[in-house]
Parts: sequence; structure tokens; C-alpha cells
Amino acid sequence: MVVRNLNDSPIERLREVVENRGRENPFESSSIRNGMIRFIGGVLKLEAGALLKGIGTFDWTGPGSIAGDWEVLDGGVIRVGGVLISPVGGGRIMIGQGPVAIIFDGGTGSLTMGDVRIEAGKIYVKDMVLDPAVAGGALTFPNGSRLEADDENNGERLVAGNAVVNVGAVTSIRKGPSSVIVSSDEVTVNAAGGGDITLLGRIVASRADMPTIVDPNVEEGTVRILASGALARTVLERGL
Repeated sequence: MVVRNLNDSPIERLREVVENRGRENPFESSSIRNGMIRFIGGVLKLEAGALLKGIGTFDWTGPGSIAGDWEVLDGGVIRVGGVLISPVGGGRIMIGQGPVAIIFDGGTGSLTMGDVRIEAGKIYVKDMVLDPAVAGGALTFPNGSRLEADDENNGERLVAGNAVVNVGAVTSIRKGPSSVIVSSDEVTVNAAGGGDITLLGRIVASRADMPTIVDPNVEEGTVRILASGALARTVLERGL
């Protein structure tokens, strides 16, 4: 219980309160002037769920960071968990770190995911390049060979120097001017420049599919080359 002296004057008490307030310096090295709060070497600290909220322009000069779910780093870089947003080079977003990082680069218009990079409509996998603008779509390997679309043949084409392999409606193997071409009803072997065609092992032909010629003076079964270049099997009598 407060014990009051009935002789105390309330005016005197009020004077003491006013004098004490005048001697206090709650802002220390700070000031309020023209609607601006200024702190010199001080700290503005919000605690216990306090909220800093404003409308207008946020202007900050010098390094700083905001702890929590995100932070602003030097150079205007914003980090949100494992994501970095940077204004460097026209803008860049980096997700993760190290060889598995994903980088969106606004300056080059590229997307990089480890060894894979997408840029200018091309896909780079280390030294391999997938380019849809080459031959209807082509994959170029580090050694210079290329796998590309073959629209005319409804298939694909592998090019390595002067060697070309086509797979599609017609399948062919070409080395310079020489070639082996396989279609649905024909096989053409071309040894350019009069070169040799060497067949190793047995050659077996269907008797039913080979035309015959009658010649009793020749051993039956002898294979002849006709004037047309076709092969014919010799028989002793017609109908064999």
C-alpha cells in the first residue's frame, strides 16, 4: 500500500516528473528531424514478432544481409535457400551448387545443368552438339562424325569423313565412290574404279530362284554368267 504525505503538493510532483523527462536521452546518438529518424552507430532492432512494413522506395547503400528464409548479399545477389538470383551479366539464377547446379543465364540466354547446356537453340553435352538447324536435326560428336536426319530416305544418316551409312527405306554403306545398297527387292554392290569384290566363305543360292539353261556337254549344276550379267544353272535336260 502506498503511503502518501498529505503535505506533498501535486504540483511539486508534476514538476519533478517534467524535469526528469528533460534530463533523459532515450535516443542517444539519434534524432528525429523532418519526418526522418537518424541513428549514428546504433541498432534498430525489432523483436517478438515485430513487423517492419512500408510503402514506397527501399534505398540501401552498403553491404548488408537479412537472415531468415532469404538474404541480400553483396552485389545485389539474393539468396533464397539453395537459390541465388544475381544481376551479373544480364541476370542469372543458380539453383544448387557444384556440378549438379542449374544455371539460367539471362545474358547469354542459356540454361546449364552440369555437363548439359542449352543455348541458341542447341543442346551441348560436354563436346557433343545437338543442332536442329543442321540437316533437319543432327548430333555432332567430338571426333567430327555426325548422326543426322535423312528425310528423303525416311530414316537416319551417319557421316564420318567420306564414309556414309544410311538407314531407312533404302539401306546403304558408302565409302567414297564405293557402296553397298540394299532395297526391298535389290542389292547393289559397287566397287568403284574396277576394284575387287571379295566374298569369303560358301556362296549358297536357291535352285528354285535361279534360271536354268540346257547343255548336256557341261556338268549339271554348273553356274554360268549370261550375256545380261545374270547367273544361270546348267541342267542336262529341260525341266530339271
